[in-house]
Amino acid sequence: MFVQVLFVFSLAAYAHGLQVNTTEGIVEGSRAVDGDYFAFYGVPYAGPTSGPNRFKMPIPPKPYPGVLRAIDSNIFCAQPSSRGLIGVEDCLTLSIFTRNITSPKPVIVFLNSDEYTNTNNQPMSYKRLVEQNIVFVTMNFRLSIFGFLCLGVQEAPGNAGLRDVLQGLKWIKSNIASFGGDPNNVILMGHASGGALVDLLTLSPQIENLAHKAIVLSGSALAPWAVAYDPVGYANLLGTKLEYDHKTPEVLAQRLINTDINVLHTALNDFKFFNNTPLFAPCVENPKLSPNHTVLGDAPINILRSGNYVQIPVIYGYTNKEGTMRAEEADFGNWLSLMQTNFTSFLQVDLKLANNKTAVAASIRDFYFGSSAISMETIEDFLDYQGDTLVLVSTIRAAKERALTSKSEVRLVEFAYLGTLNSNWIHNQIPLSGAAHGAFLNYLFGYDLRPADDAVSRTLVERVRAFAYNLSNNTWSAITKDATNYLYYGGNGAPTANNTSIYVEEPRFNPHVQRMSFWNNLYEKFYVAPTKPSSSSIIVSSLLFVMLCQMALRFV
Repeated sequence: MFVQVLFVFSLAAYAHGLQVNTTEGIVEGSRAVDGDYFAFYGVPYAGPTSGPNRFKMPIPPKPYPGVLRAIDSNIFCAQPSSRGLIGVEDCLTLSIFTRNITSPKPVIVFLNSDEYTNTNNQPMSYKRLVEQNIVFVTMNFRLSIFGFLCLGVQEAPGNAGLRDVLQGLKWIKSNIASFGGDPNNVILMGHASGGALVDLLTLSPQIENLAHKAIVLSGSALAPWAVAYDPVGYANLLGTKLEYDHKTPEVLAQRLINTDINVLHTALNDFKFFNNTPLFAPCVENPKLSPNHTVLGDAPINILRSGNYVQIPVIYGYTNKEGTMRAEEADFGNWLSLMQTNFTSFLQVDLKLANNKTAVAASIRDFYFGSSAISMETIEDFLDYQGDTLVLVSTIRAAKERALTSKSEVRLVEFAYLGTLNSNWIHNQIPLSGAAHGAFLNYLFGYDLRPADDAVSRTLVERVRAFAYNLSNNTWSAITKDATNYLYYGGNGAPTANNTSIYVEEPRFNPHVQRMSFWNNLYEKFYVAPTKPSSSSIIVSSLLFVMLCQMALRFV
């Protein structure tokens, strides 16, 4: 993923520590090195998740023995990396950044995840938001198989990662006042698959009174990758890879609970897909397993259209070049040639095409590429297709669907600003003509920005601050039943004579009319929603058979 965030939070000196009381004991933080505020790293909000608890609901944390020195900023959940497996299973901690512990301030809880498999471990600075008198919280949650194995049985009911976040929000509600936060003004914010998690959580009855607003960036509950379509089949594929004799989900779950984490990592690293579907993702649960604790009991589209969800204000955002997340596959991989020869393999799973697959694939290809070959000559068309199907179309759809049934305001932002933070773009063959995937993070969490980008960053931060503080919003209108209003950020970041940036911030309406009309027409005819997993068998589904035929490239 192409997120270039520049600042490193290092451990501050112990001499300026700050102690606060929590339900588990005293926590001591340290003064941040980049500003006048305090950082509390690695505060446990739940107990161990290894062993028999591997795929189950998180448990409350134990009391701290003595004073907990919250100075370890290197705790993160087990995940793959270029160095192999990194992180640990027992990882459910959060970090809190606050200016002071006096008057109650809005609280932003940030979920940072790339495709449910990794967290963006590149350093970020939360200074600008904390300086706006906001308490900022980052949270670890289980990833990949540990967070999202979904077999529809008690041993692995699914959505452990979502349950982790809920447990963290409960801890925050009980303790954030001690850190200067307002437990009645919590904003849940996420980016990429973290954004999808936020959107999904806002559709859960479990979120009531735990979050009061949401910011969903570059991902949504309606993205074709957001919710698993065949979680049992995918798990069965893993069991077969591990040569397990498993006839029921219960047996498979127990075998996976007892499998060494390094063995799981090696096996998972062998799966290679190129239809933008993660191996493990949130799922529609079987409500009978835990009637009082179901997180996602129906497909997101059904929940949105029913209006039966906790209706809170939400801001959705996307960049105009989200498809850059697949620039590496185009530049250094063979996705262009594969797409040229086998376009149907790149169709998303939320289209039920049956006998119409060839004709629909042809219409999609014609819409994006016309009669041209798919190659580096048509790279921008390729990136547009990837960006539309991964993020842009589903984000606009999710915002519009929510606005039709929610009594709270729903707003939309398109970020298209091409600034100097893109100067380290590594794909020389691929022109960058807008805001790449991850640009929101660069401008919200960057530090020491060049003057050409500073005004844009401050404007974005101010929009977040206004949302957090419930300030009247005259900048752009909320979405209505008749108009998809949105706020557009554009410009190229070129410095002017007085070293300020050239950028545009203006309200608009009905974004990307032609693209949205094309996809809305397809979805009206062919959309299929995810369903809860079947626990009666573990037979490989027809969808999985297609996926087996597509094992060629890794979903990253």
